[in-house]
Amino acid sequence: MYSSNNDDYNSNQQSNNNYNPNITRQPTQQQREQLQLQRQHQERLQQQMQAEDSLRLNLQNDTLHHNNSQQHRVPRQDNHNVAGSGGEPKPPGYFSYPPQPQHADSSQTASSSPDNHDDGTFQSRLRRLFRFPCSAYGKGLIGVIGVEALLVIIMQVVIVTLYFASLIDDPLEAPIIGPNKGVSLPPYLDIRNESRSIPAYLIVFVFAQLFQLIFAWDAVRAQNTIELIGIVMFNLCCFIYSIFEISQIHNSLEAAGRAFFFDPNQEKSIKMAMDLNASLLPYLIVIVCVIGITQCLVTWLAYRLFQEFGWKIYKKIGADPNIKKMYRAYQIYLVLIKVDLFFFVGFSIQFIYLTLTRRNNDPEYWLTIIILPATLPILYTAIYAVRHESRRWMAAFLTAMLGGVIYFTYKIIRMYYGEKVPIYAGVNKFLTLFASLCLITILLTIINAAVCYRNFGRGLKAHLIHDGQPSPTAGNSSAGGRVMEID
Repeated sequence: MYSSNNDDYNSNQQSNNNYNPNITRQPTQQQREQLQLQRQHQERLQQQMQAEDSLRLNLQNDTLHHNNSQQHRVPRQDNHNVAGSGGEPKPPGYFSYPPQPQHADSSQTASSSPDNHDDGTFQSRLRRLFRFPCSAYGKGLIGVIGVEALLVIIMQVVIVTLYFASLIDDPLEAPIIGPNKGVSLPPYLDIRNESRSIPAYLIVFVFAQLFQLIFAWDAVRAQNTIELIGIVMFNLCCFIYSIFEISQIHNSLEAAGRAFFFDPNQEKSIKMAMDLNASLLPYLIVIVCVIGITQCLVTWLAYRLFQEFGWKIYKKIGADPNIKKMYRAYQIYLVLIKVDLFFFVGFSIQFIYLTLTRRNNDPEYWLTIIILPATLPILYTAIYAVRHESRRWMAAFLTAMLGGVIYFTYKIIRMYYGEKVPIYAGVNKFLTLFASLCLITILLTIINAAVCYRNFGRGLKAHLIHDGQPSPTAGNSSAGGRVMEID
């Protein structure tokens, strides 16, 4: 009896030991793929719900704040003691929904003040350009770049003043080559452009500093993370150019000395040029040191602002990866437009000063002057088209960009082929550099504009237009309320 039961127990134990649950319960490859797709779908739904809840909450807060300021301001004083309350005094925000803090009246008064009121007029839009929430890091970035621009401009003005004071006042000797052969030229207008190359370089440097200051102001106002990266790279390029400027001015002064710019005697002219270069060298070194120190500070401040702006953008547009991708393309688009503006204006200033001064009979002179102010309407059209998702205006902007490609391609070819090649002697390399950079940025802008055009109608417009309206509580934020106020 005992042995038989023991045998049955041993046989059952052996059968249980042979049982392997992994053989029957392990999912197949198809089941694993379906499970993965379900998880991805649930994550996307959750991200979409978070983005919708964030947008709905912002709209509800704006609506409730407006209703409370209009309806509950007067009754709030009369509802301290009501029937059924036991005769106990109630706080001022007890009967309002949502409950208001003790300083609600002052905040409402501040939000409804003329400074924060936006009625859609030109004056209100202009006021919003210069009165916007800004953290300490944003103020520090604008201040550092402002000090850099001031010091660099002062040094450049001193250099230009010393250079022009050293040039002779008598007309230059008649050139032996070119269309003006045998004709004496007035000072600073030599046929090979050596006398005007140094001021042109300094003019571009001054314009770059002013542009960088506006660039930093716009990045802080718009809270554009891509623009912060652009500021760091732009200031780094200025630092590299300041080092390159030392050898560039030395070579230009040496060429100017050989061309009798400082004295009719060539040997004396060369010696005066080298003495002038020695006197300008300390100012050039100061420029390099100022921009190098500023580069370190700008990099640190941009890093802090990048973290600050990134968190605010996340709170505004949510965690939807598609919206984040479209918004990143939108930010890159805006930065490329501003870089296009810098290179085009810089090229036009050099082109007018170096090759077209006192040559008013040349049609290119007037064409350049006409095209230069036309860049501002094109810039506004580009921003308006992408914010309002206007396919018509975006097509007009792309047409203008294609015209820019043709214009700069023609300019580059014209500097090396044709009857006007001697006009560009001595400055063709610098003009070619700016024209090529502008051509590259225009092509990148066209590609990015096509990406933004493809994103029209996919949900980004609601975030941009909603954020473009001023929030009643924007002034109460310590670090800034608006996030995507770009234009």
